[in-house]
Amino acid sequence: MAARPDQAIIVRRKKRSKAKAAHGGAWKVAFADFTLAMMALFMVLWIMQIADQQERAMIVQYLRGDLYATGSINPFDLSSAPSMVDFEASIGVQQAVLPATSTGADRSGPAMHNRIPNGDENAKAGKGPELNSLVPGKFETQAQLEFLAREIDQVIKDVSMGANVELQVVPQGVRILMHDNIHQFMFTRGSSEMKPYFEDLLMALGPLLSKVENKITISGHTDSSQYAGKVFTNWELSSKRALLARRVLEYGGLRRSQVIQVTGMADQAPYIINDPAAAANRRIEVLVMTSEAEEQLRQMMGLPSEQPAPSDELQQAKRVAEANQPRTRYPQQWTTQ
Repeated sequence: MAARPDQAIIVRRKKRSKAKAAHGGAWKVAFADFTLAMMALFMVLWIMQIADQQERAMIVQYLRGDLYATGSINPFDLSSAPSMVDFEASIGVQQAVLPATSTGADRSGPAMHNRIPNGDENAKAGKGPELNSLVPGKFETQAQLEFLAREIDQVIKDVSMGANVELQVVPQGVRILMHDNIHQFMFTRGSSEMKPYFEDLLMALGPLLSKVENKITISGHTDSSQYAGKVFTNWELSSKRALLARRVLEYGGLRRSQVIQVTGMADQAPYIINDPAAAANRRIEVLVMTSEAEEQLRQMMGLPSEQPAPSDELQQAKRVAEANQPRTRYPQQWTTQ
């Protein structure tokens, strides 16, 4: 039937439905990567927030290679590996000493078997009646020197001076290098005026070093920057700084007879050889010497050999031997004439 002229024509258009395409999981992988990246960013920001200025400076120096005497770090050089035992199964001698994180048998590093109390379970492991502690005496063997270095490192951590101090266990003893960095100076530039935090460090080391019977040498070092005049040079500056460090150590408890030599080296022995003007070259070095190194120094200086004092163990053995001497069975007044 035809539509009338006055009637509207209604046309219905039906929308064709298309099949929905299947979505993959690529967006999930991208979202996971984004979440991981954001978490890493927040972790870095959090670490930078809690790290103090000294820790940041130490990280920068480590990345630049200023903490090593040989300059930058070569990751393919196995001879300078920071581990205690390298890949050739030999013990590294000159290396930074890691602090001990606990006491007793859980203390890191080899045990100092001559200075640990005996116990029922592994007497040489420190599970005795007392925990490990610094016993006054001489430190000669490699294990003893490493133990002493860890005790010194703990004192350095307590005064928050880890960014300015390096420890090395060398054949001659324990080498303590207290140097400047880009943020903290030990002395005022160009003078022997000691900074308060460096004085606190020396005052903290004094009581610990006073328990050591080894002889000690102190040397002062400067960078390659020279003075304009010729009256006061780096020789005088390094000598005055070394003498002032000795005075503060003695005021902190170090015995006067312990120090066998105080020298000023100027800029003749840089710690950073590739950069003579580096801040780490301005330093004070304290060497806790072994008996062999002390004897070599005495021979070089023409001094007589020092007879070692008998140790407590020898004195105790002597007393036991005297008490164990044979005695008469009866008193003298009871014996017959």
